[in-house]
Amino acid sequence: METRDKRPDGTSEIDMNACLKSSLRMRPDRVIVGEVRGPEAATMLMAMNTGHDGSFGSLHANTANETVKRLVNPPMSVPSIMLNALDLIIMQARLNVGGKNIRRITEVAEIAGMEGDTPRLNPIWKYDASQGKIVETGVPSKVREIICTAKGCSPADFAAVVRQKEQILTDLVNRDIRDIESVTRVIQTYHSTVN
Repeated sequence: METRDKRPDGTSEIDMNACLKSSLRMRPDRVIVGEVRGPEAATMLMAMNTGHDGSFGSLHANTANETVKRLVNPPMSVPSIMLNALDLIIMQARLNVGGKNIRRITEVAEIAGMEGDTPRLNPIWKYDASQGKIVETGVPSKVREIICTAKGCSPADFAAVVRQKEQILTDLVNRDIRDIESVTRVIQTYHSTVN
């Protein structure tokens, strides 16, 4: 679905919130909203609260804390209690490394509950410029606990699966496999062997 400005011929505007509400009537498995800027933020979080697991949206902010502040203030104005629908906030930044602009994940934080009206964030991964990669902070992860409980696995089993997936992604990069068809094939092959 796409947004549309009001046209001179009288055709009405279709904003992001209208698109999102219409898409929810189709009972999607996933909800993906790019460039969340206004009231659609609350609609997206309502969708996440009604069982649309694996959903995500993007918005511009510099840190996970700033993301939360942008969500709860105008023009988004999401009630802070709704932020419990979020599991993770993943920050990506453009960095200049060796004269080359690259994009890197710089922070992964999770909503770890509320302290009054303020969401409490757990920073579970941070970018380490000296290593040129994102590293675990050592803060215990609520999301990891939820996944382990749901899957019936131990934290060690979970870590082993993460390492296995990391190796697959590293292999894709090393072999310069980047086109969608090839990446999809590798992911499907992985899932067919583990399920």
